[in-house]
Amino acid sequence: MIRAQIEATQPFAAYAERGILVVPFFERALYELPEAQLEPEQVLALARASEQRILGVPVGPRPLLAIPHLLNQESAAAYHGYLLANMAVYQTRAYFERRFGFLTDNPAIGPLLAKHYWGPGNGISHNDTLISLTGEAFNAKYLADECNKTIDQAWKDAQKQMADAANRSYPTPPNPDLDATIRIVHGAEVIADNQESDQAMCDQFESWVGKHYPATLAH
Repeated sequence: MIRAQIEATQPFAAYAERGILVVPFFERALYELPEAQLEPEQVLALARASEQRILGVPVGPRPLLAIPHLLNQESAAAYHGYLLANMAVYQTRAYFERRFGFLTDNPAIGPLLAKHYWGPGNGISHNDTLISLTGEAFNAKYLADECNKTIDQAWKDAQKQMADAANRSYPTPPNPDLDATIRIVHGAEVIADNQESDQAMCDQFESWVGKHYPATLAH
């Protein structure tokens, strides 16, 4: 399943990021347009030219003028933040992978994120949060490297991560009481709930999956 997912998504990794990038490029060009040229036909032509330039297609799969951020005063000139955030995520991931070798179930990561990212919040700049944690200024290289991987390279990395995870010892996770009523439903059918306990709910859900999709658990 992981291999199939990589095959389906990796070839379009860069294109997906360009789908974000095209919005601020168009928006900047729109705001630079002389007021006398702010006619519907001119704006539409500018959108189509931006899609051709960034995406390489005459009309994007999600047409630019259908994106509400461009029409909403509170969201205007903010879309680039999604791409900056993606870049920072991959830079942060790369730092943790260099330092610890793994991410999932790593108890050291949460406190570090809390100290350097969540605690300061908007009190420091985007760049300064990254310097605080990683010691390196904002760098788009890590997201670019991920996008530039071939399917075989991405699959090789995934295989190594799975092999490392299988050989790694993890601390026993706590079993906190969430103080919540949880139901897992499939349409109108209640598959499982935690009326008895959270563990009973997990067992019920696993049993349901095994009954209806036995090949899933077999793999």
